[in-house]
Amino acid sequence: MLNPTQLIEDLRNLGVKEDDLIIVHSSYNGLRGADQIEGGPEAVIAALKETVKKGTLVIPTFSYENVSIDNRVFDVENTPVCIGILPETMRLSNDVYRSVHPTHSLAAWGKDAEAITQNHQFDHTPVGVNSPLSEVYRRNGKIVLLGCPFARNTSLHGVEEMILPDYLFTTNYDYDVTLANQEKITMNVLRHDFSAHEQRYERIIDLLEEEKDYKIGNVLNGRTCVMNAQATWDKALIKYREDSHYFVDALPNTSC
Repeated sequence: MLNPTQLIEDLRNLGVKEDDLIIVHSSYNGLRGADQIEGGPEAVIAALKETVKKGTLVIPTFSYENVSIDNRVFDVENTPVCIGILPETMRLSNDVYRSVHPTHSLAAWGKDAEAITQNHQFDHTPVGVNSPLSEVYRRNGKIVLLGCPFARNTSLHGVEEMILPDYLFTTNYDYDVTLANQEKITMNVLRHDFSAHEQRYERIIDLLEEEKDYKIGNVLNGRTCVMNAQATWDKALIKYREDSHYFVDALPNTSC
């Protein structure tokens, strides 16, 4: 059995401080490997909160599979997550604010949780200027890829939305949204379209400086990368402006 509190020390070794703002992309299976974690996903979320007990924890609570083109209904209090057990556990945990977005909401806990999540409903894209992901960038936070691959680094969607490469969006759709106070609103939101491309976000490492911009090491049994959000966004933006397709490969049998 793995002791989940080891996660705190492991993240400290990768530069995460107790007053940091962190956005955590995760794989529970990657984190535990062949072992079990004592206390399960709930203990992992508790350890992440303890890691930044004087800061803010943000975790994606995306629902793009549950809120589909054929089911355009989102309830901020009740719509489940489609991207794993740790995000769903975070959604259901205490003292969490969930941002209002039908497909790309995020949950936040801690010092700036309410402020970071309060304006997402005013975006018309998945990772717009009001997304908590953008707030992590503006507030000089850190991106944590916790036992998961670089393809989970949704911050790079935010950079893509600044460039608007030709592959990024499908059409926009109206969604019926229920807020935490039960108020009903309609949100008109674009959806990402990666049907013809493979995301290659691991290429960001080639643009960053190790130790200064990122560190890689083990957290429990999971290979983990902690990245400086501002360096990641800024250096990715420079590369996107040089080559808007740098972070994708066209899939076979497509004309793109």
